[in-house]
Amino acid sequence: MEAFAHRNAFEAGHAVPSSARQRLNDLERAIYSTIAYRDVFAFAPTLDEIHRYLHWVRCDRADVVRALGQAPLSSYVATDGTFYALRDRVQLLALRPERQKMVERCWPLALRYARYLANLPHVRMVGITGSVAAGNVKPDCDIDFMVLTEAGAMWRTRALAIASALVDQKIGSGKLCPNFFLSVAALSLDRRSLYDAHELAQLLPLYGRETYHELRRTNSWTEAFLPNARGSPDENRGFARPPFARLKAFVEWGSRSVLGRALENFEARRKIHRFNETDHLKGQWTKSTLESHGLQDNVRQAIESAWRRRMDALAASDT
Repeated sequence: MEAFAHRNAFEAGHAVPSSARQRLNDLERAIYSTIAYRDVFAFAPTLDEIHRYLHWVRCDRADVVRALGQAPLSSYVATDGTFYALRDRVQLLALRPERQKMVERCWPLALRYARYLANLPHVRMVGITGSVAAGNVKPDCDIDFMVLTEAGAMWRTRALAIASALVDQKIGSGKLCPNFFLSVAALSLDRRSLYDAHELAQLLPLYGRETYHELRRTNSWTEAFLPNARGSPDENRGFARPPFARLKAFVEWGSRSVLGRALENFEARRKIHRFNETDHLKGQWTKSTLESHGLQDNVRQAIESAWRRRMDALAASDT
């Protein structure tokens, strides 16, 4: 979540234009909210991105075009014809193309990482999340991945992925960051928020499309927050099979032995104890089980707080 470092660039006391006298309607407020959420990350979205990730309101793209092109919303939002930003954040319009170029430069490395993770035993889906998925890359950013595993194998798969990231830190590019793991036996997310809806909706699956679609169906609650964000943001990227599919299947067959299950139970107990009982992580993680582990909540809270400050500034202008 390195992009979140920009949140302090926009102060809570930000004022919307005094020239905008008329209150926004529901659609206009949703558009403002969508742009304001992206502003937390110093990110200027395109028209298509505003429509896909529009908060709360299901509508056609043409409705968004119409609202952005007329008062009062046009008094709150700046555009260069391609990207959109809050009125006094016009500098983001020039920043976005630079970030997009960096996204394209990091894609070959992201695909190599994804193919490697897809080869790990018991992996059923690999998807890119975070700044790369959003198209908001900085030179020093990591490449974040969500990994979905076969039931009963999440903890040992997680251990392999984390160990791979540590090796990459020592002898590779140091950008591999597998930071979100789910078992196919526990796809439903208990924490339901605007932040989590965004994370799922902008997730870009590179391997395991069927598992991805099951993840989205299981978490259909995201449509209450982002009703236009159905399906993958890009259906043209990715691959259907890992490079060494037969070898992976053979290793998985051996891993389902008594020894493999014992290793899974050992790793699960070890990490669950660390997450839930030690002072280092206590209070940051929800209770873990053999099929799932909790989500750190401090990042979500900070991002949603920064977004709410922007919305409070809008509400203050309506009074």
